[in-house]
Amino acid sequence: MTLTYRAWAVLSAGGLVALLGAARPDLLGLTLLIDLLAVVAIAVDALSLPRADAFRVQRRHERVLSLGAENRIELTLTHRLTTPRHARLRDEPPPLCDYDQREFALMLQPDQPAEVVYHLTPRYRGEARFEDAFLRVEGRFRLTTRDYRLPARESVPVYPNLLQLREYDLLRHRGRLQLMGFRQLRLRGQGTEFESLREYTLDDEFRRIDWKATARRGKPIVRDYQTERSQNVILLLDAGRTMLAEVEGKRKFDAVLNAALMLAYVAVQMDDKVGALVFADEVDLFSPPQRGRAQVGKLVDALHDAEPRMVESDYLYAATYLAKRWRKRSLIALFTDLIDPDASRMVLHAVGALRRQHLCVVITVADPRLHRWSQQPLDAPSDLYRRAVALQTLNDRMAAIRALERMGVHCIDAEPDTLVAALVNHYLQVKARGGL
Repeated sequence: MTLTYRAWAVLSAGGLVALLGAARPDLLGLTLLIDLLAVVAIAVDALSLPRADAFRVQRRHERVLSLGAENRIELTLTHRLTTPRHARLRDEPPPLCDYDQREFALMLQPDQPAEVVYHLTPRYRGEARFEDAFLRVEGRFRLTTRDYRLPARESVPVYPNLLQLREYDLLRHRGRLQLMGFRQLRLRGQGTEFESLREYTLDDEFRRIDWKATARRGKPIVRDYQTERSQNVILLLDAGRTMLAEVEGKRKFDAVLNAALMLAYVAVQMDDKVGALVFADEVDLFSPPQRGRAQVGKLVDALHDAEPRMVESDYLYAATYLAKRWRKRSLIALFTDLIDPDASRMVLHAVGALRRQHLCVVITVADPRLHRWSQQPLDAPSDLYRRAVALQTLNDRMAAIRALERMGVHCIDAEPDTLVAALVNHYLQVKARGGL
């Protein structure tokens, strides 16, 4: 039990009255009565505090939490109070997680549960451990308070961002994918799979004319083609030491993992087969390409435990491993990091070997701090050194990207917030142009 500021104010007023009684002996009986009433009010208020078993809290959320996304957490407080009470409820979210709020002021009404909501953003995959919740309730006269510890401990797995998959489905059904930064690309007449016949228009190419259909119908008829279906997409994820670096509070490996799963989800919607290979100094995981939404679930479960390690990545070994186990032409999406042409020489060699048979794209995570530091004003000598290092790092990175582009390999170097949209848009563009 703790006294509130209101109780201390009452006791202070009683003390002043006692001083007045000392100065006026004829008022001593009245002052003692006032002080006694103050003490009795505080005691009665303390006795009105409910017992610990009068409260129960329940926490509701998704079965798994999504990395880097705002996960909705609901707390429901049930009680057996018979009079309204002021209270404060505080949850204890897991460490290494960001949250918008965790403490709430409540007005508890009889026979009415109280519900509060906040949002939690995990920064690492693994297990997120919630602790017990804490409740502070005031007495009937708001003179005393009591603290309660409500059992609510639990561990919740943190997976790659699954909420973005749900958002994609919702916006796709509403035809508003542009809200996620995705572009709807459909180049009419492109692709190699026959779709339908239609009458010739002035904008059509002569090579699209179907002469047999034209002869039968007596007017020019052209063929429409659609993008190829059931193509292969392989996610090649680097789990070496360079992917341990953090960008905006998130490891690069976790950022590319979110982007890779989003690409896999979009690809299976296009009826493509999707597989994954995770490697560092050796191959940690290989899942051959398969079709269907069940494959995305398999990849989520398989990649959930994938972790980068403090070792040098062996790109040539990963490329050789893939070449032995998968020979069909595919879109190879290599998620890695590029430092400079010399340090990235093994990446260049491995991609050069893969591009002989596959269409390759290299995806890297850009650090927005480097761009800020390269443009910051020079107010101190340390700013000069920081700007010089940032400029040199950006130039070396661009040199490695240009080396890959000269080999005919497309590179996507985007910040974490725009990486998913840039990657999916490139994939849709490849599909629309029949790049595979």
